[in-house]
Amino acid sequence: MSINALKGASMKRRLIAAALILAFPFGTAACGAQSKEAACKHIQKAAVSANKSVKIKGTSPDDIRDSLDQIIKTYKKANKKITNKKVKAAFTPLIEDLEKLRDATKSPGASTGGPDLMTDMSNHGKALNDLCGFDWGTGQ
Repeated sequence: MSINALKGASMKRRLIAAALILAFPFGTAACGAQSKEAACKHIQKAAVSANKSVKIKGTSPDDIRDSLDQIIKTYKKANKKITNKKVKAAFTPLIEDLEKLRDATKSPGASTGGPDLMTDMSNHGKALNDLCGFDWGTGQ
C-alpha cells in the first residue's frame, strides 16, 4: 500500500469519526428525551385501565385497601415508563398519596389520612392535570 493510500484511509477514518462525534448528541437526545405528551399518555392509559379493572367489592377497609393496591400497582407500572422529568415529578407524589391513603386503612378505625392527605392529593392531582391537561381521577 502506498503512502498516499494510507493517508487517504486515515483521512476517511477521521472524517467518519468526526461525523459520529457530531451525530452522537442528536442520537442521544432523540433516544433519551420523552415528550410531555408521550409521558402523559402513559398516565392516561393507566388511569383508564384502573377505572375499568378495579372493582370495589365493598366498603370495608380490606376492600378499599385491595382496590387501592390495584390502582397503585397500575400507576407504578406506568410510572416506570415515564422518563420525562416534569411529568414524573408531578405523578410520583400522587402515587405516594395513594399509598398513604391505603396505609391509613390498615388500622381498624383509622382515618383516611385526615385533611392534610386529602389536600395533598388534591394539589398533586391539580398539578398533574395542569401539566397533562386531563382530569387525574379519570385520566380523560
